[in-house]
Amino acid sequence: MPQNEFINPTPDDRTVVSGFWSDLLDIFLASFETTARGGHGLGVFVQDQTTGILDVPFLELIDDTITLAVDTVVNSKTVTLSPGHGLTTLANAEDIMEIADSTDGTKFMQCAIVSVVGDVVTLDCPVNQIYTTGGTLLAISEVDMNVDGSITPVVYSILPFSLQSGDMVRIICELRDNAAMDFETFGGLPALTNGCVIRVNNGDGTYRNLYNFKSNGDIIEQCFDHGFFLNNGGNIRGFTARLTWGGWSKHGAVVRLDGSRDEALEFIIQDDLTGLDRMHWTAQGSEIQD
Repeated sequence: MPQNEFINPTPDDRTVVSGFWSDLLDIFLASFETTARGGHGLGVFVQDQTTGILDVPFLELIDDTITLAVDTVVNSKTVTLSPGHGLTTLANAEDIMEIADSTDGTKFMQCAIVSVVGDVVTLDCPVNQIYTTGGTLLAISEVDMNVDGSITPVVYSILPFSLQSGDMVRIICELRDNAAMDFETFGGLPALTNGCVIRVNNGDGTYRNLYNFKSNGDIIEQCFDHGFFLNNGGNIRGFTARLTWGGWSKHGAVVRLDGSRDEALEFIIQDDLTGLDRMHWTAQGSEIQD
């Protein structure tokens, strides 16, 4: 390379006067692409966020009127509720307790309930921080989705508290059954009559329907990947699938949920799914960066 070109490179697209700073400006402007329709793109560095990750199950709300009797203790696996909460030892040990700080939407936890003795609830994971009696939101919810929605539809939700917000990137399902599964069944059940609807609740009395799944094949049609599995130690079969929205090879967008707007992602069960051994759906994403 000639010495003068090394000292003072001359980009082909330079349109301003010669000089070091004008060269840098031209290189910068050259990083902006123009589409065939006249749109302009911006050169960016692609990197992951540092906001909190979210792995939250679809839940059916049972009770959100309970309160704490005493502040929680970090690393304890028990919380003490105010008398009159109405909880007893639950028949279903996988009911979920949701605990959130009423002043900071990033401080929350979800744990399965192991037992209830009087006012003391034992959880399956340790408390992650101090939640105070006057600044805590509590809710009890059901996570198992193998329920009968054939008469009255049952709604499970990803429903942020008022100060919480997040971007849901994908949803993952897990179905278990003791019957053979294929593309034409739902789990191991015959194809559903009414189907399971996934929709966005806009929080203002309107909705956006996304899918209606009546068979495993319907789920697979929308998903990036899926799998059928057989437990060699027994007769339990499983089906899993992952439906991803985020990323330019997918939809290129996410589902944003803002608790202050009462927005939610909902899963409506409209058939009798009690014949399934288990059904869980989980959403994954991240908290919104202010």
